[in-house]
Amino acid sequence: MINLTRGVPPAEVFPIDDLIQAGEISLREDGKRIFQYSPAPGYPPLRDWLAAEHSVGSEQVFLGNSSLELFSFVIHILLGVRRRAFIESPSYDRANTLLQRSGAEVVPIPLHLDGMDLDAFEAQLKRGAPGLVYLITDFQNPMGNTTSLEKRQQLAAWAREYDFWIVEDAPYRRLRYSGKDLPTLYSFAPERVIHMASLSKILAPGLRLGYLVAEAGIVRQLTEWAVDTYISPVTPTQAMAYAYLKAGKLPDNIASLCRLYRPRLETMLAALDRYLPQASYPRPEGGFFLGVSLPEGVRMDWLLPRAEQAGLKLSDGRGFFIHPSDGERFVRLPFCSLTLTEIELAVKGLGRLVKEDYPQ
Repeated sequence: MINLTRGVPPAEVFPIDDLIQAGEISLREDGKRIFQYSPAPGYPPLRDWLAAEHSVGSEQVFLGNSSLELFSFVIHILLGVRRRAFIESPSYDRANTLLQRSGAEVVPIPLHLDGMDLDAFEAQLKRGAPGLVYLITDFQNPMGNTTSLEKRQQLAAWAREYDFWIVEDAPYRRLRYSGKDLPTLYSFAPERVIHMASLSKILAPGLRLGYLVAEAGIVRQLTEWAVDTYISPVTPTQAMAYAYLKAGKLPDNIASLCRLYRPRLETMLAALDRYLPQASYPRPEGGFFLGVSLPEGVRMDWLLPRAEQAGLKLSDGRGFFIHPSDGERFVRLPFCSLTLTEIELAVKGLGRLVKEDYPQ
């Protein structure tokens, strides 16, 4: 069985020896502090380090137990008055779930290869500005596409004009395998954008360490919410991460990840070109995923059980859409944790199902 349901780093990429060393250093140098209750915004030295990385003040950095948790906090403090939220369609399935759980009116904006459909976005704006907009600008989950420079600038301009917040989720931004970086959306409107990121994809997901950069007022509101939620974050892992980052080891680790993942993405694209030429898909320059729209007529209730019989475990594509029917023929293909052979076999098997077995 080839598992195509989750985008997780392969276990062999974790810098375990370096993290053991970082853990020992943090405990020996600051053990009394990190085992005590810590301020809700997070471990101060790590906040300082991240602030310097993003050229902001430490009061603008908030640490949490994963960026998904941070997003749930942001939803609570920003959607209290204006119960409307825009999100890419398709988008990260758990972001869809969190917004729907909030009771907000969740408006899906169609996603093109270069980002959100701005005509659809503007039409919805004229019906009523949202409390927040959630998007993944670099190597989007589940599609893999990147929002263009022009669209980033326009979204920032609208955020100012219509007075709404943008949550820019950037867990894959450092994992670029080709092409050139674009400026963050945050850089165009720091007073209207909350930039979220995580160490899950570039270090280890088990650390459960996410962070955001925002204006100080947002961080203060998040701090109050967090104190009433869990009193204190998990400081030992934050201190371990700080010791690792302070030692200057992250750039080499990211370079190693890119060397590993680049051929996996290239193999998946080549296999799709060969075995599923009738499908449509972007050509990502980084990240973990690639979203595929299968030919007209394919349905999830037909595809999922037959794929499993063929040795392929697929995600239900309907979960990436606010309106599930829009995802009937959508498949998210993660390549990060698969070998080149597994990628070739998986795409070949999927192509055979669609081409030979689907009743036309």
